[in-house]
This record gives sequence, structure tokens and C-alpha cells, in this order.
Amino acid sequence: MLLRSLICCLTIGACSDSTPGIDENKSVPLSVSQQIIEARGIRATEAVSPAKHFRMTGEIVFHKFDDATQSAELWLGGAQRMRFAIGGNGPKNIILLDGNNGCWNKTPSTEFSDYPAFKQSLATETELRWYIMRMPWDNHDQRFSFELNTDGLPSKVMLGDTSVLLSEYKPLGKKDTLYPTVWRWESPGDERTEIYEVLQDGALFLDSAFVPPKFNPLDSLQLAQSSAESLADRVGLVTEDFYYVAEDDFLGESHMPKGWWWTSDRKRYFVFDQKPEFQIANLMAVTGKTWMRWATYNDVLDSIGSNQLLNIVEQTGYKKTGLVWSKEIKNRSRKRLKVFLVPVEEK
Repeated sequence: MLLRSLICCLTIGACSDSTPGIDENKSVPLSVSQQIIEARGIRATEAVSPAKHFRMTGEIVFHKFDDATQSAELWLGGAQRMRFAIGGNGPKNIILLDGNNGCWNKTPSTEFSDYPAFKQSLATETELRWYIMRMPWDNHDQRFSFELNTDGLPSKVMLGDTSVLLSEYKPLGKKDTLYPTVWRWESPGDERTEIYEVLQDGALFLDSAFVPPKFNPLDSLQLAQSSAESLADRVGLVTEDFYYVAEDDFLGESHMPKGWWWTSDRKRYFVFDQKPEFQIANLMAVTGKTWMRWATYNDVLDSIGSNQLLNIVEQTGYKKTGLVWSKEIKNRSRKRLKVFLVPVEEK
């Protein structure tokens, strides 16, 4: 429930640089920014990292349609990049926004189509989302105004004729930063509430996550995700121990523990799912390593995927410490997920 009584009269507007207590490069009183920092438990300044995206999952309630409720998953990749999947347990309605190229939507069993009539409203909402998730890092942007509640947390944020009421803050993400879990949107012709109980911050998505599949097959990689997950086209750092034998030493699947075929440097290796419990001749191991991982459903050659992963490594400020490994796809596998790994360390 949104408690308007908690909102104190702290609407932040534009202030002149000569006003006492104002940083010369900002338009918001330093005391207010510091209040938000302390209330949210967020860093005072943005970390230097490309992993700045967000993934939020929950539900959406449409108040103008008898409070109809559906599941919702939102990927936020910047001030003008959003992927929104809405629906039940089956195929979802998907909305994409890439501010440089346009917006699109699709319903189950259809292809993506242009969605120009809603581009401006989607762009406004996406900018609001990005601003809210990062507050107070972008408080110098005078287009936004906001109110704080008595706890010093943003309770209402406005851009143009669109506003969102925020409540039910919870410690989420990697650092237990406080994020609003209830977002009530108010704009001309629309009124709905989004509730997000699960949130991942410090994420990184590829460019292709925000455009239709056939729009741009080659990513420019504004990437990332800080931990590996099953979602395609997600990049992450993982810690894995590799126990494996070369193809020439492989005795057959019936004689070996469970595992999977991988290739590295044009050679095939059988990699075990876990350390074998019995001795295996010519067993090799790579342990204690940090790996950069990229998983994709795209049908890419090992050489192309390996180069793509090395580009990602370079752009994320790491350096490789070994060769790229590529997981083979079994012909009978229904889940055609291609995985690439390379050991890395910080530069």
C-alpha cells in the first residue's frame, strides 16, 4: 500500500550554482544526495565497470482492466534500453526498446513488429527506471524531480507528465542496496502497479537483448552479468574447476563419470561434471581459476564465438590467462545452448 502520508515536502527542483550547499557541478543539494546514499546503502559514486544493468522479476497489475495481474520480467540496459516480458507460464508478450533504433513488440506465436506509437512513452518510462535504480548518481539531470519519504528514500519521481510512486523498499542485489519493490505508474491513459521481489544488479546484457533477433546479428557489446545463469546472451564471471581427459584417452561414456565434450585449441576433451571419485588415467585439471562465461542460443562457429568472448574480456577490463573452451552441443539436445569459457584475471 502506498502511504502518501510518508511523503515529506522535499520536492527537488533546479537550483542555482550559487546556492549554499550545492556542488558546483550539480543542481541538487549535497545534503539530499547524501541522505539518499545513506538511506539506500548505495555507493557514493558509481563503480567503474561495464556491469551496470538490471534484471527484475515479479508481476504487473493493470488497474484499468479490473486489476488483471500477470507475471513480468524486466531487463534494463541503460537509459534507453529495455526488454519487458509480460504473460503467464507460457509464451510471453515482449516489448523491446533501443533508443538508437526504435521499439518493437510481439505477442505469442508472432514475429516482432514496429511499435512506434508507444516509443515516446516507453522511452520516458525507461529513463525513469534507470534514474531511480541509480539514485542519486544522476541527480544533476534537472529534467527529473522527486520527493523523499521520512526515511530519506525516493517515494515519487517525475519526468514530464509521467510519475511513479515507489514503496516497500527491500535489500536486494549483490550489496543488499535498498530498492523499491512496488512501482505505481501514473501517466495519461495508463495506471498500473509493478511489484518486483527479485532483482539482480551489476548485470550486463548484450546489445542483441534489446532488438529483434534478426535486427543486428553482430553485437557491439555494451554488455554483462556478474554471475553465470542459464539465460542466453548473458555474460558472467564464474569459478569452475575443470577435470578432463583428452579425446585419445577417453574410454567411452559407459566407463566414465557424467560429463560433456568441449573443444579448446582445436582439440577435443571430455570434461567431467565434477571431480571423478575414482582414479582415471591421464586425468588433467584446471582448478582455482576465474572464468569469463558467455552462453548463447545463436548458431555460431567456435572460432567466431571464441573471438566474441575475447572481445568481451577486453571490454570488461580483464585479460585472458589461458585458452578459450567451447562446449559442444549434442545432436539430441533440445536445449541448443552454446557456452564459451576462458580463464581471466583483472588487468
